[in-house]
Amino acid sequence: MAVAAFRSSARDQRGQMLPLYAMLLPVVVLVVAILVDLGFILMYRLELQQIAAGAAAAGAEYYDEGRYRASLEVTLDQGAAGEAARAHMAANLGRIPHAGFQVRTAEREVLVEAWRIFRPWWWPVREFTVRVAEGAAPLGTR
Repeated sequence: MAVAAFRSSARDQRGQMLPLYAMLLPVVVLVVAILVDLGFILMYRLELQQIAAGAAAAGAEYYDEGRYRASLEVTLDQGAAGEAARAHMAANLGRIPHAGFQVRTAEREVLVEAWRIFRPWWWPVREFTVRVAEGAAPLGTR
């Protein structure tokens, strides 16, 4: 008798969790998809940061030798520093889709600004920017 009562109560409760699972499954899938997209955003941001830092460091290596010989003051050769940074960015930025960059040089600094427009399926357009500045270092310190 007890077995028959257990069987009938089990039959009565069968399928009661199905609506809960049907409601939670799309929510779990959505959360996982958003986390994967955020992981890609972070990955591209870190990659942009590394490329921009490398370009700024490459540009900061070109100092004005004539001015250094005349006054022992380390300043950048702005033309060569900008070209080196642009060449580094152009060579390494091609593997990141929808990315762009801008290089500015000053007397003692190379500023590299890189950006990427990210179009995830859950957000219309997201743009993030990375700015890196590298100064001219005294000779013999690099």
